[in-house]
Amino acid sequence: MKTFRLMLMLLFIAVCTFGQTQKLSNRLAEKLQTMESNDYVRTMVIFEDQVDVFSMDQDFYAENASIERRTLEVITALKAKANSTQQSMLNFLAEKERNDEVFKYEPYWVVNMIMVEAKPSVVYEMAAKNEVAMIDEDGLLERDMPIKNTGGSSANTESVEDGVKIINADKLWELGITGAGRIVMGIDTGVDPTHPALSHKWRGNHVPANQAWIDPGGGTTNPNDCDDHGTHTMGTMTGRSNTTNDTVGVAIDAEWIAAKTICSSPHTSNTVTAFQWAMDPDGDSTTISDMPDAICNSWYDPGIGDECTSIYVNTFNALEAVGIAVVFSAGNSGSGSSTITKPKNINTTLVNSWATAAIDGPTYLGGSNDPITSFSSRGPSICGGTGSLLIKPEAAAPGNNVRSSVIGGGYSSFSGTSMAAPHVVGAIALLRQFAPNLTGSQIKLALYNTAEDLGTPGEDNTYGMGLIDVYAAFLSLGTPDIYPPDQIVDLSVMDITSSDLKLTWSVPYDSSMGGIAQYDVRWSSTMISDTNDFYAANVVPFTEQPGDSGETEMLVVEGLDFYTDYYFAVRSADVWGNWSDISNVVPAKTFDAPVINVTPDNLHAEILNTTVVKDTIFIANVSDSASTLDYEITLENNTFPESRPLNMRIVNMAEVGEAELGDELKNEKEQKYGSSLEGAGGPDAFGYEWIDSDEPNGPAYVWNDISTTGTAVTSWTPTGSFGAADEGYAGPFSLGFPFKFYGNIKNDVYVSTNGVVTFGAISSNIYSNGSIPSTSTPNDLIAPFWDDLDGRNQGEVYYQQDGDKFIIQYDNWPGFSSSAGKTFQVVLHSSGKIVIYYENMTGTLSSCTVGIENATGTDGLQVVRNATYVKNGLALQFAAEPDWLAPSNISGRIYNANTVGLEMTFSSEDYPLGDYSMDVVIASNDPVTWFVTVPVTMEIVPIPVELTSFKASTFNNAVELVWNTATETNNQGFDVERKLDNESQWNKIGFMEGKINSSERSVYNFKDSFENIAYKGKAQYRLKQIDLDGTIDYSNQIAVEVDFTPAEYSLEQNYPNPFNPATTIKYTLPNHSSVKLSIYNTLGEIVTELVNEVQETGYYEIQWDASNLSSGMYIYTLEAQSIEDQNDFRSLKKMLLVK
Repeated sequence: MKTFRLMLMLLFIAVCTFGQTQKLSNRLAEKLQTMESNDYVRTMVIFEDQVDVFSMDQDFYAENASIERRTLEVITALKAKANSTQQSMLNFLAEKERNDEVFKYEPYWVVNMIMVEAKPSVVYEMAAKNEVAMIDEDGLLERDMPIKNTGGSSANTESVEDGVKIINADKLWELGITGAGRIVMGIDTGVDPTHPALSHKWRGNHVPANQAWIDPGGGTTNPNDCDDHGTHTMGTMTGRSNTTNDTVGVAIDAEWIAAKTICSSPHTSNTVTAFQWAMDPDGDSTTISDMPDAICNSWYDPGIGDECTSIYVNTFNALEAVGIAVVFSAGNSGSGSSTITKPKNINTTLVNSWATAAIDGPTYLGGSNDPITSFSSRGPSICGGTGSLLIKPEAAAPGNNVRSSVIGGGYSSFSGTSMAAPHVVGAIALLRQFAPNLTGSQIKLALYNTAEDLGTPGEDNTYGMGLIDVYAAFLSLGTPDIYPPDQIVDLSVMDITSSDLKLTWSVPYDSSMGGIAQYDVRWSSTMISDTNDFYAANVVPFTEQPGDSGETEMLVVEGLDFYTDYYFAVRSADVWGNWSDISNVVPAKTFDAPVINVTPDNLHAEILNTTVVKDTIFIANVSDSASTLDYEITLENNTFPESRPLNMRIVNMAEVGEAELGDELKNEKEQKYGSSLEGAGGPDAFGYEWIDSDEPNGPAYVWNDISTTGTAVTSWTPTGSFGAADEGYAGPFSLGFPFKFYGNIKNDVYVSTNGVVTFGAISSNIYSNGSIPSTSTPNDLIAPFWDDLDGRNQGEVYYQQDGDKFIIQYDNWPGFSSSAGKTFQVVLHSSGKIVIYYENMTGTLSSCTVGIENATGTDGLQVVRNATYVKNGLALQFAAEPDWLAPSNISGRIYNANTVGLEMTFSSEDYPLGDYSMDVVIASNDPVTWFVTVPVTMEIVPIPVELTSFKASTFNNAVELVWNTATETNNQGFDVERKLDNESQWNKIGFMEGKINSSERSVYNFKDSFENIAYKGKAQYRLKQIDLDGTIDYSNQIAVEVDFTPAEYSLEQNYPNPFNPATTIKYTLPNHSSVKLSIYNTLGEIVTELVNEVQETGYYEIQWDASNLSSGMYIYTLEAQSIEDQNDFRSLKKMLLVK
């Protein structure tokens, strides 16, 4: 019987072990056999329960789903699956990590898996879990190494590479299809961000860097390249120099983003991280403008076992389902059968895991029909299938002696299928510009089906379908016609200044797929009467992607002469090169020349050491006629010890005598001109600063339309006799979170018809936009576009509470007596950040105020008033604790009869006594005075009270402060101020009288008692020295770490005792605990329960009133159980009630 039980147990163990090992990949199982028990191994734990993304993708095609819908539904489903299935495993791993059995772990959602670096015993435990499908080693990936590097580093020349011409990309350029508005991505060794062919094309130039670059293994935050490979492949995708016009790329106007994974730590999981990031770089699954059109991959996984059912299958399916094209090099393993490198054999669909063969360009151009390179890997796929599914690669592109960018700014020629694949990615970006609503797979199918057959007739395992022809693919997506677009008939001029103006027009209709492809905009100093005049006129470059029919185009024409007559006209063309008739011709006259006036002509500040002083330089445009002064301020000839000794900000000078508003002034509104800043500004007195999306570290422009998901405002409250939707407000609307604005918590918001958001009801008409700050109403406001707006005849306003943000959207909301709508948003974040997005702003944009203001109107931050600033596609961010760097210069625009103040803050910090100087140089477009230099000097003088030491130490439950002074002059005394970790402001905790005047050393002592106060953390202290005349100066801050929390549980004797009728009971809790404090009589009956709740660590006292009880002995008990370690405490004491 014992023998039978033993055999049964051994059989059970064998079965369990077999089940565990069956879940381990071959390479992982082999590695575990060679490991010591305390070694760590990186693994990928793949769950049984996976989203069937492939089926979702097929349903999307059947329903003709948009890319936006695909992205939202796929990402939502993937994240939901991971969240619902991974928690048990994550809890298990967290416990193992505490025991040092797990080194680290990282959950994923693009595939339902977790990367785990753990000891072998943990791997076996995970394999035994039912929810686990397979565990694979987190293997190391390798590059498809270039076969040769020829020609060395070649000089910059104006050229277009043969490979680009071979695939006919240049034919699409001629049609205006250059990749504008599209994004390509490489998962490679990185990219050199300084290369002249690539630097200006990095998407991170105008969005946060982490939305355009990821380095999962190295953790770098800006692009770099550990090898020329990534820079070379990115050059082929999109490279073109702005300085030399050297063109090595296919999609020459596309932007790039990149992932650096094939360098240090080239683990599979890091590449999966890159793929997952590519699906949602900005972290908002409702947007698609951040996603790449295609991803270039020139790497392989040499150790993977069954690639055909591996993690890569679901990963690629997810990417393709959201519309991203996955493109691979075929490999450089030569002409043998099935030499395609892993995981490119995957063949879920005809083009899912696209593998690219390499041809030799010169051989092809020489007329050969068989230009395949010797190194290019061949099929068939080892993943099986029949017909075309079995054939690999998918198609070919030039890959021998391909010249492209390399680290350091030069160019070199590399060979390999790594050089062929980027041609395909660039081609996809070109076609997505023409057909942005098609998925990456649909675009790849167009390239696949129109490839030029090479070698053996028909699809084969050398070329696939043949050499890609992007022009033929383009033609397959639409039918050429001979019909030009409609004539533009509403060309108009607005926002005229001294040297520039804005043209606007509606996008005309064209029947071709893709609509308008390009514009030809011209100006002349004489009337444009016919075609000859038009082509003799000067060209104004239009570099944006044309919009859809009916949308409004805007183009700023810069560099114009003062007070000069101009004439403007425009033509449009479709992708087939059909040009429209010339538009209506519009005349315009620029403003007169500005006249700058700067006062004072110098600044001098005499300040004490470690103090701060402010002074102002005033800059005015004193021209007698309409004009605009454009200025830029820089600091030069600096002799200060630090690189930035002065902080500068522009202060807008409020106009004097602004009228109170009455109904009678509504129709008498005149065009006003003021001033604007460019790029960034602030801080105001509270600390708010602003920055826009035109700055390198500014906010990204991301439009989240809520017109179909938000709540429409349907009820307006009038503020006068005009219609409520003309002069009125709506609200309050609950924000859903506490919003901190100028230090005060706001819970509700109001919306004005005139483009203002306030935190209180509006009591009067506000159609005349005022200056910010101003004590005139309204106050406590955010002004995204404060102007005389009127929603009686068109437009809507929507609002939406969305988790940690609240969105207000003005949709097609026009100005008074106008039908030109304006669409913009204000987004309030729970962090206190404010972001404004301008989506479609038409009509007059230079008569508004943009800014924020506190509740009293005494502090605020104005971006623009009555000047040109607002434009389509602009994001503007306000924050009191900004995370962007201060600008190195300040620039802006001032209309005539306006003045701005350059407020300069001098901070002496701990500089040595003495004189310091620098020049404030103001450059402007005043034709007479191009530069104004204001010398600025600062003299640091001795401090009247010389503090020689300031120290803190702990003693019992107190902090003892000791400070010494060497001398004192007019010293009234010291306020002692403290700030704890849980406090946002400094608090006065005491005062010590000074010695008035003393030339001798003085010692001061101050005790800060924490008796019966539980606090653990950092306590900061500073001294506020006060002179007899009220002048103040702050000491340096000092900090001390304290732990004034109870060391043990205790229950003290009540006091008083005996008592009548009330007494106090005190107790201490050393831990976060569940607490019960109860009163019993001598019979053991409970009288009352004073406490029954979970309480934090601390000192507690409870008042008990026994007025309704009779005299006698009572017993009180404290029961506490630690939440942290489950330790119990129980204590009881007697007390006597005597009446």
